[in-house]
Amino acid sequence: MRARKHLALPLATVLTTVALFGAASPAHASPTGCTTGRDGKTAWAYCSGGSGNYAVVIRVTHPDPTVGSWPEVGPCVSPGQRSEYTPYHNIPFTVTGITYC
Repeated sequence: MRARKHLALPLATVLTTVALFGAASPAHASPTGCTTGRDGKTAWAYCSGGSGNYAVVIRVTHPDPTVGSWPEVGPCVSPGQRSEYTPYHNIPFTVTGITYC
């Protein structure tokens, strides 16, 4: 019985600490030196440094306003690589930036 009391106190301390401060989570890393553009129908994003992964994001705007618009995202890549995305459709779009992934 005595051993259980000694074990219960450290466990309660750990659980209280996690409840108060939360579990440790990794810091969000960000790419740096990012540029975006478009080559014809292909949207692209390139980040020259930093850390973390990113992808190019476009906003598609349907000619019929009742359909609306929506985002589409290219492949997730690391800094030093180019995320390229070519939509399968012929609906107009703009390159809006990058997203972290």
